[in-house]
Amino acid sequence: MKKIVASLLTVSALAIAGAYVFIPSTIRISSLSESSKDIKPAYRYLVNGENWPKWWPGMKPFQYNDMSFHITKKKLNSFEIQLLYKKDTIITTLEMIPLNSDSTAYTWSCKIESSKNPFKRWMQYFNATQIKKSLDFLTGSLKNYLENDENIYGFKVQKIKVIDSVLISTRSTFDHYPGTEEIGKIVQLLKDYIQKEKAIEKNYPMLNVHQLSTDKYEAMVAIATERLLPATSDFAPKLILKGGNILEAGFKGGPYAIKKGFEEFENYKDDKKFVSPAIPYQLMITDRAKEKDTANWVTKFYYPVF
Repeated sequence: MKKIVASLLTVSALAIAGAYVFIPSTIRISSLSESSKDIKPAYRYLVNGENWPKWWPGMKPFQYNDMSFHITKKKLNSFEIQLLYKKDTIITTLEMIPLNSDSTAYTWSCKIESSKNPFKRWMQYFNATQIKKSLDFLTGSLKNYLENDENIYGFKVQKIKVIDSVLISTRSTFDHYPGTEEIGKIVQLLKDYIQKEKAIEKNYPMLNVHQLSTDKYEAMVAIATERLLPATSDFAPKLILKGGNILEAGFKGGPYAIKKGFEEFENYKDDKKFVSPAIPYQLMITDRAKEKDTANWVTKFYYPVF
């Protein structure tokens, strides 16, 4: 019996001593994942809090491995995130660090001030081990998700070659962003002119809406034809370099979704550092005047690039 008691006392003494020898006064936890993607689109995606549930692993956003997370501050290229685990509340930092022009390091770190109580100190150490595993998994999940451009921009973008090189176009100005009916009328005017000239339409109508000032918008509509049509006061022929490079992306949704999607298409061009010799445009696959359910509208985005 005395030997058992002595053994227990020895183990306890070693545990108490070990708590101060092996466990530092400040336990620092850090997880790192390196990505081949640029920091700019990653931060722009994460700064929108609505995007976090899209990449968060597991069934319930902001919960993982019996831990709860809550974004408390948004900073330049970093986020302060409160972590609740068991009875402890810990402030963590998710930071994005540019490694070079096209790669990023994701670091998720925190620190725990060790208790002077040796037994609680050991408990903090074991908790820190679990937190480390969770942060490792979360940074890895974030990195893998953001590696896919389609996740960031909402659609797949590919670089193709220009096929249609002859267009006929027209422009109209508005004191507001033009609506579906207004665009439809412009399209019909263009179709009527093509028919009058006994020409053949080779593709769907193209649309570009440009904001000239706070209360002035210009809409340009064009349709590809098999030959060059004569210019008038209302209609202008255009030539595009056949075989040139152009970015293409498919999209589905109504006016608001298209507008937001087109902004992301613009972001893609800028993020990838493409230089454009001409304006971008939408190819209106769906006849928007006939299809009333905007969720069924199919649109393609195009951006000429070098």
